[in-house]
Amino acid sequence: MLIRIVIADFQRYFSYMEPLNKLSEKATLNLNISLMRKVLLPFLVFLTILSCKNESSKIIYKTKSGEYASKPGNFIADFPTEPKHSAIDNQIGLDKFQIHLFRSTLGPNKIFSIEYVDYPKHMITSMSDEQIYNQGVTNYSNKVSESFQLESQESIEQHGLNGKYFVLRLNQGAINKGVKGYIEGKLFRKGNRVYTITYLGHNDKNTDAFMKSFRLMK
Repeated sequence: MLIRIVIADFQRYFSYMEPLNKLSEKATLNLNISLMRKVLLPFLVFLTILSCKNESSKIIYKTKSGEYASKPGNFIADFPTEPKHSAIDNQIGLDKFQIHLFRSTLGPNKIFSIEYVDYPKHMITSMSDEQIYNQGVTNYSNKVSESFQLESQESIEQHGLNGKYFVLRLNQGAINKGVKGYIEGKLFRKGNRVYTITYLGHNDKNTDAFMKSFRLMK
């Protein structure tokens, strides 16, 4: 619709050219400038919207198979709904980096997430995969310790990636408050990038497909 409006404005602009020849040179110049502003403003707004849409589609987009992929994130996963992306600035000491989060929801109680962090190389190159995974599970467990406790963890292999699978269950305090749900997650490493794939919520038929679908694009 916006494209049609822009084209119509250009047509009206050119239809004004012949009568303008009868006006004084100064009046013609002023009117031309006014009309150009009228035409160019919506056109530039359209280009801005189009640019933002294209930029967003590069971050996360739907594949022909119905899954979702991210070029910057270099992954593919079967989110049940279109995920939203957010980037969070973080800092450890003098090292600054971003946490990239992709989140899909099915109502308020079912959250499907993929998070990745590109750690500064000097922070992570000396650590083994197992050390990174154990630290990741510990950090995640501490973050949700008010309501959840670690139930199990095990080493896994998925689509050529070695990683760690973990499950957290509600603690007694949360159960007494009527809270329901659980958390399951996976950790994978590729160079200095660490991925965390999680589901938080009630039992859902989409969880298994989502958790097992995660893989790298290359």
